[in-house]
Amino acid sequence: MSALEITCSVAFALAGWHFVGYPLTLMLLAALRREPAPVTAGSERVALIIAAFNEERVIAAKIENALSLDYEPELFKVVVVADGSSDRTAEIARGFNDPRVICLHEPERRGKSHALNRAVAASDADVLVLSDANNFYSTDAIRLLVARLREPGVGGATGAKKITESRERAASGGDGLYWRYESKIKLAESRLGGTVTADGEIFALRRVDYRPIPASVINDDMYLTFRLVDAGQRVVYEPAAFAVEEASMTIREDFNTKVRMIAGGMQSLRPEWRTIFGTGWFSVKFLSHKLLRWLMPLVLATLLVSSGLLAGRQVFRELFFAQVLFYLLAALGWVLNARNTRPGFAYVPFYFVAMNFAAAGGLWRYLRGRQSVLWSKAAR
Repeated sequence: MSALEITCSVAFALAGWHFVGYPLTLMLLAALRREPAPVTAGSERVALIIAAFNEERVIAAKIENALSLDYEPELFKVVVVADGSSDRTAEIARGFNDPRVICLHEPERRGKSHALNRAVAASDADVLVLSDANNFYSTDAIRLLVARLREPGVGGATGAKKITESRERAASGGDGLYWRYESKIKLAESRLGGTVTADGEIFALRRVDYRPIPASVINDDMYLTFRLVDAGQRVVYEPAAFAVEEASMTIREDFNTKVRMIAGGMQSLRPEWRTIFGTGWFSVKFLSHKLLRWLMPLVLATLLVSSGLLAGRQVFRELFFAQVLFYLLAALGWVLNARNTRPGFAYVPFYFVAMNFAAAGGLWRYLRGRQSVLWSKAAR
């Protein structure tokens, strides 16, 4: 076998493992595991921390949603940290006539990590639940997450992210499909020793386990997950606790969000290499789930080029033309999306390709050192 054939075969194997082999293996193994006995929440004091930069459009509805959640009022507080906001976010939050609502605001914008650290320092709660301003929790989300923290060995609990379907929002279909796919993987990972990273939109952990996040960190949820793993704890996934939010208005906005997330993830490789590569089963899951996803544009490009160069042999020729057909469907999806038409047979390939271009953009931004901890929100 030639070097080019080996290259093509390895690229095919990596793509196959990431998209098919790893999820199926996880789900089969998870199906053999008995689920732990349910645990109920106790008398933990909870602080729901909402990072809100210029969120005047949604902050009132978010606080109202928080105050309506099924948890003992005397044990529950809402901490809104609106640092750097130049709109009415802080004013609206302070306008709530409820002692459970606390608003922190300083004029200077110093990034989400700094804001979260300030909010945690101002709280005396037993459990912290980290959230964004633009999502809304299911009624029993807090109770479910707190209960999971009472299981042996659990240091963090994260919930599901659900996207509201909307024909007016171009990213709705693709983002919703992506998070349903992610949910199945996270649930299987959770049953097999913990998921590889929490979702910062709905993430609960004990205050004693919170570690101040360095100002340079972009993906705060990943950083906190690593700290729990280093402490020998696991992060579990609770799909019954979910946060609902709207998708980005356009694919471009969704693209920019994914670029930032992946650049932030790549940023963690150097400082977190001991955790990423030296923690046994967690490392296998992280490499298969996250690192391969970040590097998938390189894998797919290698697969396309190498199979094209080997198209003189039937098996490689069929592989090459299958890819060409898929990318032609993606191109058709791009044209139809521009006309506000999104049939699944073309939209799914288009969204897949767009998000892999975002991964490539994230990798390029990381290599250039151009990702700031300050970022522009997607239009919602």
